[in-house]
Amino acid sequence: MHPGVSIIADDTRSWGLETPGPGLLLHVPASGRWAQRPALHLDALADYRIRLRGGGLTLLWTRIDAYWDRAIFLRGTRPPPEVLPRLSAPEVRTVEAASGSEAWWEQWNWRVARALVESPLPVLHAGHWCLRPVRAIAAEKAERHPVSPMEWGFGQPPMPPHSLAAVVQYLCVWKEDWWENAPGQRPGAVLGLRGPSSPEAGRVKSWRKHARDGTLPPVLLMYVDVLAKWLVLDGHDRLHAALVEGVEPPLLGLWPFIDPPRPASSVREEGALFSADFQLRAGATPETVDRVNRMLVLNFTPGPKGTVSRAWPVPGGRETWREEITARRRRAGGLPGLDELEWAWLT
Repeated sequence: MHPGVSIIADDTRSWGLETPGPGLLLHVPASGRWAQRPALHLDALADYRIRLRGGGLTLLWTRIDAYWDRAIFLRGTRPPPEVLPRLSAPEVRTVEAASGSEAWWEQWNWRVARALVESPLPVLHAGHWCLRPVRAIAAEKAERHPVSPMEWGFGQPPMPPHSLAAVVQYLCVWKEDWWENAPGQRPGAVLGLRGPSSPEAGRVKSWRKHARDGTLPPVLLMYVDVLAKWLVLDGHDRLHAALVEGVEPPLLGLWPFIDPPRPASSVREEGALFSADFQLRAGATPETVDRVNRMLVLNFTPGPKGTVSRAWPVPGGRETWREEITARRRRAGGLPGLDELEWAWLT
C-alpha cells in the first residue's frame, strides 16, 4: 500500500443513489505519485473540448456545446490500459461471503480500493474519492438533460447508472442531442472504453457461468460529471457476460468528490422550496419527485458532497487537438456519422 492514502468507511447519509451495500472513502495526498497526472485522466481546452487519455494514448475526444445542448464523441484506435490486474478464479473464490450481502460488498470494496492504490497505472489523483456499490436504473427514469456547470455550481451528486447494454454497441464516432430526450443519452449512461469481446470468447464464457451461479465479481465504473457518464474501468467482459445471461451485474461506482463547508442560508433554502413547489405543481411524476427530493437534500445539507471531474491542460493546446482529430479521421479512411460542418465544429 502506498503511504499517505487513507481508506475509511463511508458514512455519507445520501449520495442520491441507490447503494446496495457499504462504501469507502479514499483520501489521497497531494504528494509523490499522487501529485502527477494519473495514467487515466482528462485533459481540457476552452469551449468544452475534453479528451480522455489512458497510458499515453487518447481514448476519447469530446466537445460539448456552449449551451449544453449537444455533444460529439470520437474514440481513439487503441483499447485502454488495464488499470487493475485481471481477476483469476482462485481470487474470486477467496471472497466467501454470500453474493450481494453486506460482508460480500465490504470484501470487494477493500479488494478494489487496495488495487486502485497499488496500481502501477493509477486512476486516482490527489483529493477525495468515494468507492461504493451502485445499482443501475431504467434509462427512462434518468434525468432528462445534463445539468451544465453554470446551472448547478461547483459539485453535484453523481447520476445513477443506466443503459448498460450500450457497452456492446461500440460506435467510433457519434453525436448526442441532449434536447431530443433519447433515454440512452440521459445523464448516467454507461460508456465502455473498448470494443466488446465475442460472447463465445473464453473469458466471457467463464464469467457467464459466474453470472448464472450468482458469483460474478462487481464491475468497476467511474463517474465523469462533465460528460454525465459512467466509464467502465474494469470488467468489460463481466458486464458483457451478465448482459448475455440476462442478469443484473453488481456494480461498484468510483467518483472524486469535494466536501466544501457551506453555512445555512435562508435565501437558498426558501428558493429551493419555491422551486420544489413550482415543479410539483406542474406534475408530480415519480421522476419529478425524485429530482425535487435530490434538490432539497442538496440545498438543506450544511456541507454537501459533490463530484467534480479534474482535468489538465492539453499539451500543445488547440493545435495538438486539431492535429490529433485530423489524423484520427485520416487513419480511419472516413468515419460515418458526422457531416463536414460537424467535423469542423469538433476540430
